[in-house]
Amino acid sequence: MKGDIHLGYQRTAGWRPDDRRFGGLLRTVYANWPAYALAYGGIVLALIVIGVSAEQGWVGLIPLGLAAIIVLTYFFLASLWRAHLLYDQDGLNPHHVLFEIGQIRADDRFVYIDLGLRRRAVDLARRLTTGEVVVVDVYNPQWTTSRALIRHRSRTPAPPPDPRISWHNGRSDMLPLPDKSVTAVILCQIASEFWQEGDRVQLLQEVHRVLSENGRLLLAEPMRTQTNWLLKGPAALSLAPAAQWRDLLQQTGFRVRTEKDLQGVIHCIRADKPTYSEAQQLSLGL
Repeated sequence: MKGDIHLGYQRTAGWRPDDRRFGGLLRTVYANWPAYALAYGGIVLALIVIGVSAEQGWVGLIPLGLAAIIVLTYFFLASLWRAHLLYDQDGLNPHHVLFEIGQIRADDRFVYIDLGLRRRAVDLARRLTTGEVVVVDVYNPQWTTSRALIRHRSRTPAPPPDPRISWHNGRSDMLPLPDKSVTAVILCQIASEFWQEGDRVQLLQEVHRVLSENGRLLLAEPMRTQTNWLLKGPAALSLAPAAQWRDLLQQTGFRVRTEKDLQGVIHCIRADKPTYSEAQQLSLGL
């Protein structure tokens, strides 16, 4: 059945599934092309400096040029490797890990919060039989200001019709779902796109509202780890540590149940919405 679905998507005009080995990497490079172009330009400039310095006898500049080439080349390749792990089919697949730790069945109905990128939601729908993915696009250019996200959205085609997927527009502070209406919500590299913590809190509070008692929030985010320090360098400062995410989940009424670290690149958390009695005990510190 999976093969039949896969071929059906291939034949749909304008839609290409993530079946290319480096398809996710290529989309990531396109979305972040200014950073990659700057790094590549820096390597070329360093080579020019070394060549001119050797010709003019400026020996002192040659080690600096070599050091710049080593550093820029390292982070250039490290960023490509990180993008491969996060977005290619043979990478870490954090959305599938969330599906599994959330114990979602093939006939379940669950919510996938998205920012208009669609591919992971379609990928998860292939794991369903009679189940349904309710995809809610909460993109807002005032709250999610990443230029890379805008470029990524512009290259994502409209998905084909699929009875297992329903598509909705929403807001981080107003999901178009009734109170206590779903049992699982997936947030895969979504919450960190909101640059203000207050916006993240609003989104998590809305997720808490729509979840039933004992409902599962399944969250995956790159966090400040030793591996991400090595892969991102000083840019890892922009990543929140795992403890900060745990505090944020507790602040919005969740109880962390399960955590899974994927090679230090991305961290997966299952946090459940307590029952009324459990919430009362938590509020009293019992």
